[in-house]
Amino acid sequence: MTNVDSTNALQRTFKVMGCTAHLVVHGGTAAMLDEGERRLRELESWWSRFLPDSDITRANLHPGEAVVVEPDTLAVVARAIDGWKQTDGRFDVTVLPALVHEGYSHSVVTRDLAPSLPATRIGTSGWIVYDYGSSTLTVPPGSAIDLGGIGKGFAADIVAEDLLEMGATGVVVNIGGDLRVLGTPTGDSSWHLGIENPLDPPHHIAFLRVGQGGIATSGTTVRRWERADGSSAHHLIDPATGRTSATTVLTATVMASDAATAEVFATSVMLVDPRAGVALLERVGLAGLVITSDGAVHRTSTLGAFEL
Repeated sequence: MTNVDSTNALQRTFKVMGCTAHLVVHGGTAAMLDEGERRLRELESWWSRFLPDSDITRANLHPGEAVVVEPDTLAVVARAIDGWKQTDGRFDVTVLPALVHEGYSHSVVTRDLAPSLPATRIGTSGWIVYDYGSSTLTVPPGSAIDLGGIGKGFAADIVAEDLLEMGATGVVVNIGGDLRVLGTPTGDSSWHLGIENPLDPPHHIAFLRVGQGGIATSGTTVRRWERADGSSAHHLIDPATGRTSATTVLTATVMASDAATAEVFATSVMLVDPRAGVALLERVGLAGLVITSDGAVHRTSTLGAFEL
C-alpha cells in the first residue's frame, strides 16, 4: 500500500472497485470530492466483472459478438492491449478463465458471485477488437476479460485529470495502491509518499518525493484464498502457465508517468524473479522497488533520485 502526506487538504475515503479509495484535493471544494467519488462509482459500474450488467460482463457473456459499450470502456481496453504489447504478453487481461478456475469467483467486498461465463481460453489479448466508430467491444470466442488492476490505475488517471480541470491545484487519487498525483500540494512543490512494508504494516520501507505521475503497488498479500485441495492461491495469474504466480516476489511498486502504466509494469514484475523484474523496469526507464517474501528489497538504480 502507498500512503500520501495530505496535510491541509480536503480528503475522502470510501470503498470502490473492490478496495479502499482515498481522494485528496488541494485548493478545491467538497463538491470536487463528491464528483470524484461519483465518477469512480460510474467507472466501476461499467468495468466490474462482478456486476451482471456492466460493459465488461455483457461483452464476456457474448464472446465473438460486437457489444456496445461506453467510450471509457474502449479506452481502458485499448490501454490494456498496449500493456500486453509493452510487456511481451506478461500483462494480459484475458486470464480471467484461469483466475476463476483458481478459485477467485466472488467479490472480496460484497462476496457476490461473479456471473458464470463460458470462457476457457487465456492469452487472447491480441484478438480483442474495439471500434471507436461503433463504440463496440468484441471479446475473442472462448475468452473473457477482467480489467482488475489496470481498471483501478486508469480510473485514477481519469479522475485526477477531471478534478484538476475542475479547478483543484493539487490532486491525489489512490485506489487500493494505484495512484495518480497531479498539480502541487499546498505549501510544497512535490508530494511525499510512503511505501508500506508488506511484512510489517503499517510501517514503511521507503519514502518518496514525487512531482507528477503515477505509482502502482501490486502484491499477493491481500487477495488470497485456499483452493479446494487446501493449497494457497492469489489473484496474480501467470499467462505462461495459467496458474497463480510462483515467484518469491511479495510486492512490486512502480513509478511512471501515469497510474495505468505503473500498474501494467507492477503486475508484470510480480510474475518474474526480483532481479529480472528490476531489469525489466531499468530497460523501459521506470523506477521502482521489489520486496520478496524473505524481506529483501530490490531497487532500480533510478529510485534513489526520488527517495527522501
